[in-house]
Amino acid sequence: MLDNYIFTVTAGRSGQATLHNLLMKYSKSCISAFEGPRVDDTTFSGFFGRVERGFRRQFFETNELLGRGKVLVAYKQSNYNYIESIAKKRISLIEKQASEQKINTYFDISKFYARGLYVGFNKILESFSVVLLVRDPLLNMRSFLNRDKNFFLDNNSPNSENNILKLEFSDLSKGELYLWAWSEMLLRYKKIIKSKKVKKYQIINTNDLLYPEKMSKLLKNLNVEHKNFNKIEKKNTNKYHDGLTETNISIEDIELLDRFVSRIPLKYKIDLQHLRDSLDFHKMNKG
Repeated sequence: MLDNYIFTVTAGRSGQATLHNLLMKYSKSCISAFEGPRVDDTTFSGFFGRVERGFRRQFFETNELLGRGKVLVAYKQSNYNYIESIAKKRISLIEKQASEQKINTYFDISKFYARGLYVGFNKILESFSVVLLVRDPLLNMRSFLNRDKNFFLDNNSPNSENNILKLEFSDLSKGELYLWAWSEMLLRYKKIIKSKKVKKYQIINTNDLLYPEKMSKLLKNLNVEHKNFNKIEKKNTNKYHDGLTETNISIEDIELLDRFVSRIPLKYKIDLQHLRDSLDFHKMNKG
């Protein structure tokens, strides 16, 4: 019986793959879904595998079930009925898998939950827990920039009406767009955990993932049964991917964060104090 839903709020590039790997190896009676539904097990390889992956993402494991595409548009337009319909489909798939495997915990590790799907999940489910998986904002920004991703594939514009932190998009550099996404996810986390449906909420800093004792305690707090473990392996880091630059902070990055902090409206300064803390830390270390 699936009675423990756990959702992750994260900007992305914050250790999702590492957390997923930890749960896959050591958790008991737990489904770990890393930005699912994924399209990993293609029948074909090479060119035909890419064609199959594109076909399945369009018609089966769709962008909408993942939480982007039309879901992002629906969130922007306050079309919450559509988002709820997608969440219902996801829950149906999750509960079917849980029933087949006799699982009682579902751990959703995805940056897309807080980008829109949370509206549907939170309305349908009777209760759930929430994890903020968060990384130093400047390191997070630099990691995204090194990946050279399309920001708008996974995010709405910062000036969208339904955002908490509304900033004029045309004023922001690509690095500032990622700092905005980091900030918006933190603010949405603080909003989500105010719901009476939230059983437990927990913050996991990316660095926490490297400490078995700390992670064991965090998982116990979330009622995730697990085997003993004494080593945690980093996954999906820029350092170990060919052609990608390791995540190192430059003076220019620090100056960019300084400019972004100056854009934060006064009413969010306290909630986003971590931006200032990051700025001070990196200034001191580059000093």
